[in-house]
Amino acid sequence: LLLVLVSCSSKKDVLLIQDTDITKNYSISYEEIKIKPDDILRVKISTKSPELAELFSFYQSQNISNTLESYQIDGYVVNSEGFVKIPSLGPIMVSGLTLSDASTLIQKYLIENEDLKNASVDVKILNSYFTILGEVKMPGRYNFLQNNMDIFQALGIAGDLTINGKRDDIKILRKINNNLSISSLDITSSNIFNSGNIQIFPGDIIIVNPNNARVKNAGIIGNSGNLLSVLSFILSSIILITSSN
Repeated sequence: LLLVLVSCSSKKDVLLIQDTDITKNYSISYEEIKIKPDDILRVKISTKSPELAELFSFYQSQNISNTLESYQIDGYVVNSEGFVKIPSLGPIMVSGLTLSDASTLIQKYLIENEDLKNASVDVKILNSYFTILGEVKMPGRYNFLQNNMDIFQALGIAGDLTINGKRDDIKILRKINNNLSISSLDITSSNIFNSGNIQIFPGDIIIVNPNNARVKNAGIIGNSGNLLSVLSFILSSIILITSSN
């Protein structure tokens, strides 16, 4: 019983947003994701004339299945210099632009070239992903399309944390201009909504370390189940020997 109690997690280690008795509204803003080299873009050009739109949207005329993988294959790759090559428009510098800015720029090119004056343009990044490791049910790499991905959604995609996950110190590794930044998130407190660091960006690595109970279980007594089995066997052997005598 002592071994089990030592290895158990307390309520404080498990509950999320523990100060829920505080009624408060939070204003959360999300930064727009910016395009960078090696991004794969879906450029969707809509117009009253589908035949004209197909000239500029390769995937619309070639794709049979509407899967993310097929869109990635037929998407437009941003080269190392930050340009994307769109049929009939040539190379366009999009690196560093937000998706809405890139849409506006491509629409401007269409108007200037007198190709499509009343077309609407929608740009999405098809290869945005995050990687999550550690004490979650399904660690791995996951693609996402939305701009406002947050830590709770990312954890949900990975199947939620295990009972052994450390909830007050989740590490976020992020590459910014060839520099690696490491931040910590505490999802047991509502203060996370004021941290300005709740958003997940493409390429982020999320690390959920084991909590103290898991560390004790692994580092001091090993697997508690196996240990209890061994102790039970020893106790049974002692009882049998004693009773036979």
